[in-house]
Amino acid sequence: MKKLSMIPFLALILCFMVSCQDKEAMAELEEMKAQAEVEGQNKALINNYFKEMDSGNFDFVMGAFASDARIFFPSGSTTPMPMDEVFHGLKSFYEAFPDYKHDLKEMIAEGDIVIVRTIDSGTHEGEFMGIPATGNKFEVGAVIIFHIKDGKIVEFWEEMDMLGLMMHLGMVKRKEAEK
Repeated sequence: MKKLSMIPFLALILCFMVSCQDKEAMAELEEMKAQAEVEGQNKALINNYFKEMDSGNFDFVMGAFASDARIFFPSGSTTPMPMDEVFHGLKSFYEAFPDYKHDLKEMIAEGDIVIVRTIDSGTHEGEFMGIPATGNKFEVGAVIIFHIKDGKIVEFWEEMDMLGLMMHLGMVKRKEAEK
């Protein structure tokens, strides 16, 4: 008789366990959905960042950064660049290479981090780092890591193939670069 009375009790425990697991699974699913939404918003911000930069809308680009953003170029730098220096450098770069474009090859978002691999190209039509216009075209790779918080870029690390750029401009010969 005791065995029969245990069956409803065990069934109740089983139902309770399944119900708790469903609630945990639903909470986990909701958390994943929220994370995917944030990652989608972050990717959209970075897509717009490159689109606006390539169209010359530097106000949008600079507005995408938090006022206290830390920018590292090259990414191995230990000291972030001041925002006014970033803005000046960006404008100077586009003056030297007015057709400069980013071809986004890959974009990965995880949490507050977005990583982008680009192939950048342009034509050297103005002075760049003291180098007069050569008319040479270039195409080099870059990897940029963005840390985003509350819809603003708070940290930025970029590695661009500057040696490749200098080689395209004829400032460094391949044999010199191999030394």
